[in-house]
Amino acid sequence: MSKAENSFVSGIKIVFTDRDFRTIFISLFIIGLSVGGFMPYLTVWATNTLHATSFQAGFLFVPMSIIGLIVSFYLASLSDKWGKRKPFIIWALLIGTISRVPLAFTHSYTIALILLAIGGFNAFSFFFALLNDFIVKKEESKSQAGTITGTVRMAFSQGYIFGPMLGALIIDHGGYTLLFLLSGLLSLATLVWVLFALKEDSMPQTSAHASSKAPAGIPSVLIAVFVAALFIFAGDSGRSMYLPLYITDTLKQSVSIVGILFTVTSVFELVFMPLGGYFSDKIGVKRFFIIGIACQVLYFILTSLHLPLSGLIALQVFYAFILSATMGVGMVYAQSLAPRQIGLATTAYMTAMQTSAVVSSLAMGSLVSVIPLPSTFYILAVFAVISGVMFLFMKQKSAEEMS
Repeated sequence: MSKAENSFVSGIKIVFTDRDFRTIFISLFIIGLSVGGFMPYLTVWATNTLHATSFQAGFLFVPMSIIGLIVSFYLASLSDKWGKRKPFIIWALLIGTISRVPLAFTHSYTIALILLAIGGFNAFSFFFALLNDFIVKKEESKSQAGTITGTVRMAFSQGYIFGPMLGALIIDHGGYTLLFLLSGLLSLATLVWVLFALKEDSMPQTSAHASSKAPAGIPSVLIAVFVAALFIFAGDSGRSMYLPLYITDTLKQSVSIVGILFTVTSVFELVFMPLGGYFSDKIGVKRFFIIGIACQVLYFILTSLHLPLSGLIALQVFYAFILSATMGVGMVYAQSLAPRQIGLATTAYMTAMQTSAVVSSLAMGSLVSVIPLPSTFYILAVFAVISGVMFLFMKQKSAEEMS
C-alpha cells in the first residue's frame, strides 16, 4: 500500500476506532435515517391527510427554515461562549422528538405548521462543530481534518439513502401515523445515545472558550459565508425541484428514471465524501472547494443540453463529487474562516443549506413560468458563479490561528 493510500485509509480508520468520532458518526447516521424517513413525504402527507393545496404544502418548509435560521445562530453563539456543544445537541434532539411525535396525530394544517416550525432548529450543525473541536484537540487528527469530516458527513448520507426506502415501507404498512412516531422515536434514541456515549470528561472545550472569550456578535465574514453558501445550496435545492420536471416533462422519461438518477448520486456520494476530504487534505481545503464550485457551474450547463440517459447518469455521478466539495469540504473551509467561533461558522454554512429551499423556491418559481425549463439550469449556474467568486476572495485563517 502506497503512502498516499495508507494516509487515506488511516483517516477513515480513525473515525471508526476513536470513540468520540465513532459516536458522532453513529449519531448522524440515525439522524439521516430519521429525517430521510419523513421529509421526502411531507408534502404528500400534507396534501393527502391535511387536504392542503400545493402552495400550502410547500409553505410548510418556510417557517421551519426561518425559525431554524434565527434560533440556530443564537444558540451557536451561546455554545461558542460557553465552550460546550453537548447540552445544545441534547436540547435539539429533544425538540425534534417533541415536534414530530404530535404530527402523527394531527389533522390540522395550522398545528402542523407550528410543530414543523418548532422543529426547525436541529442538532446537525452542532455535531459538526463538536467534530471540529475533537479534531483540534486530538493532535494526530489535524492533518486529516478533511478526510475525517468527509467520512463522518458520509454517515448522514447513508442514513438519508435508507430513510426514504424505510419510509415508503412504513407508509405502506402503517401509514403516516407510524412514520412520524418512528421518526420521533429515532430522534429520542439519538438523544439517549448521545447522553451516554459522549462522556463529559472527554468533551473538549471549544477553541473560542479554550483561548479567550468568543467575540460578541456575528462577524462580517460569517455573514458573507451564509450569503455565499445560500447561492451554492439554492442551486442544489433548484436541482431537487426542477430536475424531476425536466426529466419527465422535457426529456419525456418516466418517473422511475428520476428515482434512479437521484439514487446514483446518493450511492456515489458515499465514495466521494471521504475521497473528497482526503484530496482536500492534500491540495488544500480552499482550492478543492473552489474546484467543486466550478464543477457545479459545469454540471448545470451540461444538464440543460438534452443529454441521453447514459449522459444524465454520468452527470449524477459527477454531482456526487461536487457534493463532496460543497457539503463536505465547504464546511471545513467555513470553519477555517472563523476558528474562534466554530459553532457560528458551522451554523452559518449549514443553516444556509436549510434556508436555501426558500430562496430557490421564490427565485425559480417566478422564473420558470417565463423562461423554458432547461434555461432554469443556467440560472443555477449563475448562482454557483456568484458563490464561487464570493468564497474565492474570503481570507482563510492560518493553521496557528486555528489551533
